[in-house]
Amino acid sequence: MSASAAGPEFGLLDANPGGSPAGHLRFEDEAGETYLEPFDLVETLAAVLVENGQRARAYDNGWIEIGDDGLFAFPQLVDFTELDGGTIRTASTIQCNHPRLFPQGLFEYQHATGETFDDSVKRGFDQWARTDLLALLDATRAEPETCMTMRMEFGGEDGAPRRERRIVFGPVASFGRAQQAEAEAARAAACAADGEPADACEAGDDGDAHGFCPCCLFTNSLEAFRPLLEQPGLFALRLFASRDHQDGECQADCRVNGEDWPQGLDGLRDYAANWPSAPGQTIEFRKQYVIVQDAPE
Repeated sequence: MSASAAGPEFGLLDANPGGSPAGHLRFEDEAGETYLEPFDLVETLAAVLVENGQRARAYDNGWIEIGDDGLFAFPQLVDFTELDGGTIRTASTIQCNHPRLFPQGLFEYQHATGETFDDSVKRGFDQWARTDLLALLDATRAEPETCMTMRMEFGGEDGAPRRERRIVFGPVASFGRAQQAEAEAARAAACAADGEPADACEAGDDGDAHGFCPCCLFTNSLEAFRPLLEQPGLFALRLFASRDHQDGECQADCRVNGEDWPQGLDGLRDYAANWPSAPGQTIEFRKQYVIVQDAPE
Protein backbone atom coordinates (compact mmCIF):
# COMPACT_ATOMS: atom_id res chain seq x y z
CA MET A 1 0.00 0.00 0.00
CA SER A 2 1.30 3.44 -0.91
CA ALA A 3 0.03 6.97 -0.25
CA SER A 4 0.10 10.21 -2.20
CA ALA A 5 -1.02 13.78 -1.50
CA ALA A 6 -2.71 14.12 -4.89
CA GLY A 7 -5.95 12.35 -5.67
CA PRO A 8 -8.67 12.00 -8.32
CA GLU A 9 -11.52 14.51 -8.46
CA PHE A 10 -14.51 12.19 -8.66
CA GLY A 11 -17.78 13.47 -7.22
CA LEU A 12 -19.62 11.50 -4.53
CA LEU A 13 -23.03 10.10 -5.42
CA ASP A 14 -26.07 11.73 -3.81
CA ALA A 15 -27.87 8.37 -3.71
CA ASN A 16 -25.10 6.89 -1.56
CA PRO A 17 -26.23 7.04 2.10
CA GLY A 18 -22.67 6.78 3.41
CA GLY A 19 -21.09 9.55 5.47
CA SER A 20 -17.50 10.35 6.27
CA PRO A 21 -14.83 7.67 5.76
CA ALA A 22 -13.11 8.72 8.98
CA GLY A 23 -14.02 10.18 12.36
CA HIS A 24 -14.83 9.10 15.90
CA LEU A 25 -17.41 6.64 17.25
CA ARG A 26 -19.23 7.23 20.53
CA PHE A 27 -19.52 4.25 22.87
CA GLU A 28 -20.73 3.78 26.45
CA ASP A 29 -18.89 1.61 28.97
CA GLU A 30 -20.41 -0.57 31.72
CA ALA A 31 -20.31 2.35 34.15
CA GLY A 32 -22.38 4.48 31.81
CA GLU A 33 -19.48 6.72 30.79
CA THR A 34 -19.19 7.64 27.14
CA TYR A 35 -15.91 7.55 25.23
CA LEU A 36 -14.76 8.09 21.66
CA GLU A 37 -12.85 5.73 19.37
CA PRO A 38 -11.31 6.86 16.07
CA PHE A 39 -11.93 5.03 12.80
CA ASP A 40 -10.45 5.34 9.32
CA LEU A 41 -12.20 3.29 6.64
CA VAL A 42 -9.70 4.31 3.96
CA GLU A 43 -6.85 2.80 5.95
CA THR A 44 -8.94 -0.28 6.76
CA LEU A 45 -10.02 -0.90 3.17
CA ALA A 46 -6.52 -0.38 1.79
CA ALA A 47 -5.16 -2.91 4.29
CA VAL A 48 -7.87 -5.46 3.39
CA LEU A 49 -7.09 -5.03 -0.30
CA VAL A 50 -3.41 -5.72 0.28
CA GLU A 51 -4.29 -8.80 2.34
CA ASN A 52 -6.30 -10.02 -0.66
CA GLY A 53 -3.33 -9.60 -3.00
CA GLN A 54 -4.40 -6.32 -4.59
CA ARG A 55 -2.20 -3.29 -5.15
CA ALA A 56 -3.77 -0.37 -3.29
CA ARG A 57 -2.67 3.26 -3.43
CA ALA A 58 -4.49 5.49 -0.91
CA TYR A 59 -4.73 9.24 -1.56
CA ASP A 60 -5.15 11.98 1.01
CA ASN A 61 -8.65 12.80 -0.25
CA GLY A 62 -9.86 9.29 0.62
CA TRP A 63 -9.78 7.65 -2.81
CA ILE A 64 -7.94 4.36 -3.24
CA GLU A 65 -6.54 3.29 -6.60
CA ILE A 66 -6.83 -0.48 -7.02
CA GLY A 67 -4.53 -2.28 -9.42
CA ASP A 68 -3.31 -0.81 -12.69
CA ASP A 69 -6.49 -0.58 -14.80
CA GLY A 70 -7.99 2.69 -13.57
CA LEU A 71 -10.35 1.51 -10.83
CA PHE A 72 -10.81 3.80 -7.80
CA ALA A 73 -12.75 3.17 -4.58
CA PHE A 74 -14.05 5.40 -1.78
CA PRO A 75 -15.43 3.81 1.45
CA GLN A 76 -18.07 5.47 3.64
CA LEU A 77 -19.75 4.55 6.93
CA VAL A 78 -23.54 4.29 6.92
CA ASP A 79 -24.16 3.26 10.54
CA PHE A 80 -23.23 0.83 13.30
CA THR A 81 -25.22 -0.89 16.04
CA GLU A 82 -24.19 -2.52 19.31
CA LEU A 83 -25.96 -5.88 19.60
CA ASP A 84 -26.72 -8.02 22.65
CA GLY A 85 -23.58 -9.81 23.72
CA GLY A 86 -21.30 -6.92 22.82
CA THR A 87 -20.96 -7.60 19.10
CA ILE A 88 -21.10 -4.81 16.54
CA ARG A 89 -23.12 -4.71 13.32
CA THR A 90 -21.90 -2.28 10.68
CA ALA A 91 -23.19 -0.98 7.37
CA SER A 92 -20.85 0.74 4.94
CA THR A 93 -20.69 1.56 1.25
CA ILE A 94 -17.90 1.59 -1.30
CA GLN A 95 -18.22 3.91 -4.29
CA CYS A 96 -16.19 2.93 -7.33
CA ASN A 97 -15.29 5.08 -10.34
CA HIS A 98 -13.41 4.48 -13.54
CA PRO A 99 -12.45 7.53 -15.64
CA ARG A 100 -13.50 5.86 -18.92
CA LEU A 101 -15.99 3.08 -18.17
CA PHE A 102 -18.08 4.62 -15.39
CA PRO A 103 -16.84 8.13 -14.54
CA GLN A 104 -20.20 8.94 -12.92
CA GLY A 105 -19.56 6.24 -10.29
CA LEU A 106 -21.54 3.42 -8.70
CA PHE A 107 -21.71 2.06 -5.16
CA GLU A 108 -22.62 -1.02 -3.17
CA TYR A 109 -23.39 -1.85 0.47
CA GLN A 110 -21.37 -3.99 2.88
CA HIS A 111 -23.16 -5.45 5.93
CA ALA A 112 -21.28 -7.43 8.55
CA THR A 113 -21.08 -8.32 12.25
CA GLY A 114 -17.98 -8.70 14.42
CA GLU A 115 -16.65 -8.69 17.95
CA THR A 116 -15.47 -5.08 17.50
CA PHE A 117 -16.23 -2.24 15.09
CA ASP A 118 -12.95 -2.79 13.22
CA ASP A 119 -13.56 -6.53 12.99
CA SER A 120 -17.04 -6.00 11.60
CA VAL A 121 -15.93 -3.46 9.00
CA LYS A 122 -13.06 -5.67 7.91
CA ARG A 123 -15.41 -8.62 7.42
CA GLY A 124 -17.64 -6.54 5.17
CA PHE A 125 -14.71 -5.18 3.17
CA ASP A 126 -13.13 -8.62 2.86
CA GLN A 127 -16.34 -10.10 1.45
CA TRP A 128 -16.50 -7.23 -1.07
CA ALA A 129 -12.84 -7.76 -2.05
CA ARG A 130 -13.46 -11.48 -2.63
CA THR A 131 -16.64 -11.06 -4.68
CA ASP A 132 -17.79 -7.68 -6.06
CA LEU A 133 -14.28 -6.33 -6.61
CA LEU A 134 -13.28 -9.26 -8.81
CA ALA A 135 -16.15 -8.51 -11.18
CA LEU A 136 -15.33 -4.79 -11.23
CA LEU A 137 -11.67 -5.46 -11.99
CA ASP A 138 -12.49 -7.87 -14.83
CA ALA A 139 -14.90 -5.29 -16.25
CA THR A 140 -11.92 -2.94 -16.73
CA ARG A 141 -9.96 -5.58 -18.70
CA ALA A 142 -10.22 -6.65 -22.32
CA GLU A 143 -9.76 -10.25 -21.18
CA PRO A 144 -11.13 -11.32 -17.77
CA GLU A 145 -8.73 -12.92 -15.31
CA THR A 146 -11.03 -14.46 -12.69
CA CYS A 147 -14.70 -14.23 -13.69
CA MET A 148 -16.91 -16.07 -16.14
CA THR A 149 -18.23 -13.85 -18.95
CA MET A 150 -20.87 -14.04 -21.66
CA ARG A 151 -21.48 -11.98 -24.81
CA MET A 152 -24.84 -11.08 -26.32
CA GLU A 153 -25.65 -9.23 -29.54
CA PHE A 154 -28.53 -6.81 -30.07
CA GLY A 155 -29.80 -4.68 -32.95
CA GLY A 156 -28.83 -5.03 -36.57
CA GLU A 157 -32.44 -5.27 -37.80
CA ASP A 158 -34.18 -2.59 -39.88
CA GLY A 159 -31.09 -0.45 -39.93
CA ALA A 160 -30.65 -0.40 -36.16
CA PRO A 161 -27.04 -0.26 -35.00
CA ARG A 162 -25.57 -3.58 -33.96
CA ARG A 163 -24.43 -3.72 -30.33
CA GLU A 164 -22.44 -6.43 -28.57
CA ARG A 165 -22.70 -6.53 -24.80
CA ARG A 166 -20.52 -8.40 -22.30
CA ILE A 167 -21.77 -9.72 -18.97
CA VAL A 168 -19.21 -10.32 -16.22
CA PHE A 169 -20.39 -12.77 -13.54
CA GLY A 170 -18.80 -12.19 -10.14
CA PRO A 171 -18.32 -15.02 -7.62
CA VAL A 172 -21.53 -16.28 -6.01
CA ALA A 173 -21.94 -16.04 -2.24
CA SER A 174 -24.32 -18.79 -1.16
CA PHE A 175 -25.72 -20.63 1.83
CA GLY A 176 -27.79 -23.76 2.07
CA ARG A 177 -26.40 -26.08 -0.64
CA ALA A 178 -22.66 -25.97 -0.14
CA GLN A 179 -22.42 -29.70 -0.86
CA GLN A 180 -23.03 -28.92 -4.55
CA ALA A 181 -20.20 -26.41 -4.86
CA GLU A 182 -17.73 -28.67 -6.64
CA ALA A 183 -20.29 -30.00 -9.11
CA GLU A 184 -21.54 -26.48 -9.85
CA ALA A 185 -18.03 -25.21 -10.48
CA ALA A 186 -17.38 -28.08 -12.88
CA ARG A 187 -20.50 -27.16 -14.86
CA ALA A 188 -19.72 -23.43 -14.99
CA ALA A 189 -17.63 -23.61 -18.14
CA ALA A 190 -20.48 -25.26 -20.03
CA CYS A 191 -22.93 -22.48 -19.24
CA ALA A 192 -21.67 -20.12 -21.92
CA ALA A 193 -21.49 -22.83 -24.59
CA ASP A 194 -22.94 -21.76 -27.92
CA GLY A 195 -24.05 -18.47 -26.38
CA GLU A 196 -26.99 -20.20 -24.65
CA PRO A 197 -26.09 -20.30 -20.94
CA ALA A 198 -29.65 -20.73 -19.71
CA ASP A 199 -29.99 -24.08 -21.51
CA ALA A 200 -26.72 -25.29 -20.01
CA CYS A 201 -27.98 -24.45 -16.53
CA GLU A 202 -31.32 -26.20 -16.67
CA ALA A 203 -30.03 -29.38 -15.04
CA GLY A 204 -26.92 -31.01 -13.76
CA ASP A 205 -25.55 -34.31 -15.00
CA ASP A 206 -27.75 -36.13 -12.54
CA GLY A 207 -30.90 -34.43 -13.83
CA ASP A 208 -31.19 -32.14 -10.80
CA ALA A 209 -33.19 -29.12 -11.99
CA HIS A 210 -31.41 -27.03 -9.37
CA GLY A 211 -28.03 -27.29 -11.09
CA PHE A 212 -26.42 -23.89 -10.59
CA CYS A 213 -23.55 -21.94 -12.14
CA PRO A 214 -22.44 -18.29 -12.12
CA CYS A 215 -24.95 -17.17 -14.76
CA CYS A 216 -28.13 -18.67 -13.26
CA LEU A 217 -29.35 -15.72 -11.16
CA PHE A 218 -29.02 -13.43 -14.16
CA THR A 219 -30.31 -15.66 -16.95
CA ASN A 220 -33.36 -16.72 -14.95
CA SER A 221 -34.31 -13.04 -14.59
CA LEU A 222 -33.10 -11.98 -18.02
CA GLU A 223 -36.22 -10.15 -19.22
CA ALA A 224 -36.06 -7.73 -16.30
CA PHE A 225 -32.59 -6.61 -17.36
CA ARG A 226 -33.17 -6.47 -21.12
CA PRO A 227 -33.46 -2.64 -21.06
CA LEU A 228 -29.94 -2.50 -19.60
CA LEU A 229 -28.64 -4.97 -22.16
CA GLU A 230 -30.06 -3.08 -25.11
CA GLN A 231 -28.59 0.31 -24.26
CA PRO A 232 -24.97 1.45 -24.02
CA GLY A 233 -23.12 2.03 -20.78
CA LEU A 234 -22.01 0.00 -17.79
CA PHE A 235 -24.42 -1.28 -15.17
CA ALA A 236 -23.51 -3.13 -11.97
CA LEU A 237 -26.27 -5.46 -10.75
CA ARG A 238 -26.67 -6.70 -7.18
CA LEU A 239 -28.70 -9.91 -7.32
CA PHE A 240 -29.99 -11.69 -4.22
CA ALA A 241 -32.54 -14.47 -3.89
CA SER A 242 -33.50 -16.60 -0.88
CA ARG A 243 -35.99 -19.27 0.04
CA ASP A 244 -37.25 -20.44 3.40
CA HIS A 245 -37.75 -24.15 2.81
CA GLN A 246 -39.94 -24.44 5.90
CA ASP A 247 -42.74 -22.17 4.70
CA GLY A 248 -41.77 -21.63 1.05
CA GLU A 249 -41.38 -17.86 1.41
CA CYS A 250 -39.03 -16.35 -1.18
CA GLN A 251 -37.34 -12.98 -0.93
CA ALA A 252 -35.17 -10.96 -3.29
CA ASP A 253 -33.06 -7.85 -3.49
CA CYS A 254 -32.05 -6.19 -6.74
CA ARG A 255 -30.04 -3.00 -7.27
CA VAL A 256 -28.41 -1.38 -10.28
CA ASN A 257 -25.35 0.80 -9.64
CA GLY A 258 -26.35 0.81 -5.98
CA GLU A 259 -29.96 1.94 -6.41
CA ASP A 260 -33.08 -0.23 -6.12
CA TRP A 261 -34.20 -1.97 -9.32
CA PRO A 262 -37.67 -3.35 -8.48
CA GLN A 263 -38.10 -4.69 -12.03
CA GLY A 264 -35.80 -7.60 -11.12
CA LEU A 265 -37.53 -8.74 -7.93
CA ASP A 266 -40.26 -10.94 -9.39
CA GLY A 267 -37.88 -12.90 -11.60
CA LEU A 268 -35.50 -13.58 -8.73
CA ARG A 269 -38.31 -14.67 -6.41
CA ASP A 270 -39.81 -16.92 -9.08
CA TYR A 271 -36.42 -18.54 -9.62
CA ALA A 272 -35.96 -19.19 -5.89
CA ALA A 273 -39.45 -20.68 -5.70
CA ASN A 274 -38.29 -23.50 -7.98
CA TRP A 275 -35.39 -24.57 -5.78
CA PRO A 276 -36.10 -28.08 -4.44
CA SER A 277 -35.80 -28.77 -0.74
CA ALA A 278 -33.46 -31.25 0.90
CA PRO A 279 -34.20 -33.09 4.17
CA GLY A 280 -33.67 -30.79 7.13
CA GLN A 281 -32.97 -27.79 4.94
CA THR A 282 -34.13 -24.38 6.19
CA ILE A 283 -32.83 -21.16 4.63
CA GLU A 284 -31.08 -21.05 1.25
CA PHE A 285 -29.76 -17.94 -0.46
CA ARG A 286 -27.53 -16.84 -3.31
CA LYS A 287 -26.00 -13.41 -3.85
CA GLN A 288 -23.96 -12.09 -6.76
CA TYR A 289 -22.55 -8.98 -8.43
CA VAL A 290 -22.96 -8.90 -12.22
CA ILE A 291 -21.55 -6.28 -14.62
CA VAL A 292 -23.27 -5.47 -17.92
CA GLN A 293 -21.13 -3.44 -20.32
CA ASP A 294 -20.26 -2.84 -23.97
CA ALA A 295 -18.09 -5.70 -25.15
CA PRO A 296 -14.45 -4.62 -25.58
CA GLU A 297 -13.13 -4.92 -29.11
